[in-house]
Amino acid sequence: MKIMFSALLLLLGHASVSAQTTVTWSGQVANIVYQHCTPCHRPGEIGPMPFTNYQEASAYASMIAFTVQTGYMPPWQPDPNYSSLLDQRVLTAQEIQTIQDWVQQGALRGNPATEPSMPNYPVGSQLGQPDTVISMAQSYLHQGNNQDMYRVFVLPTNLNENKKIKAIEFRPGNKSIVHHAILGIDVTGQGRQRDSLAPGYGYTQFFGFGFTPTEDNWYGWAPGASAKYFPANIGKNLPAGADILVQMHYAPTSVSQTDSSSINLFYDRTNQVTRLEQVGMISPLDLMNGPFVIPANTLRSFKGRLRVPADISLLSVFPHMHLIGKNWRIYAVKPGNDTVNLISIPDWDFNWQGFYYFPRLIKLPTNTWIYAEATFDNRASNPNNPNSPPQNMSWGENTTDEMYLCYLGFVPYQAGDENIALSQNDAQNILKISNKLYPIFPNPASDRVNLGFQLNHAGQIAVQLTDLQGRLIREIKAGYYEPGQHILPFDCNDLASGQYLVQLITEQGSYAQKLLKQ
Repeated sequence: MKIMFSALLLLLGHASVSAQTTVTWSGQVANIVYQHCTPCHRPGEIGPMPFTNYQEASAYASMIAFTVQTGYMPPWQPDPNYSSLLDQRVLTAQEIQTIQDWVQQGALRGNPATEPSMPNYPVGSQLGQPDTVISMAQSYLHQGNNQDMYRVFVLPTNLNENKKIKAIEFRPGNKSIVHHAILGIDVTGQGRQRDSLAPGYGYTQFFGFGFTPTEDNWYGWAPGASAKYFPANIGKNLPAGADILVQMHYAPTSVSQTDSSSINLFYDRTNQVTRLEQVGMISPLDLMNGPFVIPANTLRSFKGRLRVPADISLLSVFPHMHLIGKNWRIYAVKPGNDTVNLISIPDWDFNWQGFYYFPRLIKLPTNTWIYAEATFDNRASNPNNPNSPPQNMSWGENTTDEMYLCYLGFVPYQAGDENIALSQNDAQNILKISNKLYPIFPNPASDRVNLGFQLNHAGQIAVQLTDLQGRLIREIKAGYYEPGQHILPFDCNDLASGQYLVQLITEQGSYAQKLLKQ
């Protein structure tokens, strides 16, 4: 009824259109579309049609108005009222109304001379120029037999030294068949051996990689997921001589199609990565009310949990289920029963999944429990049910089976993590942040502190310790830094008790915070 009513509004008009305010593409709408739609709706990206200028957008004006009013676009599953997440693709009520008014008034262009220019999005990457591109050695032919295929490809890195990674960006070659990809790291050669024994390019493996690689959840991609730089001094390790294993899930298709995907890697060029992200998981093995079986014609909920064995700082969450999935609610309960909302997805859409990052590192102390609640609708009334009539369903790799998984990205906790904001580091948005030296933590200090700062331009910086009159006592760090958030550990154990200034000196200016040494 909601969709039918929304469509009726678009056809008949509504009383809220202002008679005296003319809404035009150049005046109001272009900026909304460029910010919220064009990142995906442009050549080479996942959107099926481009919205890079007035002519392209106005041709689909009614469709744009309909999809934003119903909430179908921009695609964003989490409930913004439950928790805050980075890169929330949510239009304000005013932005939705502006688009409705534009269509009601005839999708007018306005003055072309005052139109804003489309942002200069990177080509072939959301993050800019990668340090290296690791590609499939050849195209893979996915048979048009309406069957799922899980195929592992072994991609040599040919590295002669270890590399710290600041960002990973998976680029699907054929978006119509690549359902998701899980990346692992192998230095044992077992992946190459399996590949050599299997016919064709790659080898078929319907669960994991067929063996335990050096790292089996290094990275993952699903439709709708956006690439990000890891925050502060956090990153991933890529050992010398490693192979990247890519377990590709190809969705069923009736027509044989080829795929040749690639991975963009962005190195830590300034040796700032000192902490490596780890991945935890809540699975059916962690259910409090298992087994993981969803009988036909039932609506069934599951609740799993994971105990935090040591203090951690949580970065991200990635819930995963298949077609009959209905909703997710994931939260943490600390010792003392304080509850931390992590993510709620009230209306699951199998076609839009992602790794969701938090605006700040979330400290979860030892013996915190992380709970993951999920509901599955295996009734005939569910239009997404792959079986008619409904069949009993349980765990399986095929799209028409089901899954219950929640991945959690974290690092061991360090003092001051709570004060580090994880504002987005994408190249097109980095200039939105300001240079800043964060408050020192802990302060007063006795031995070791964390000095956090953020930069909006790459360049030479210096971090210095001075007295209150600005006289240099010690140069803590100097050198070239990339834009974004950074943390410097500083050992002040040998400092005499008293008050000092920590100064961040950049090409744009200087910033200071007071340090009290006990």
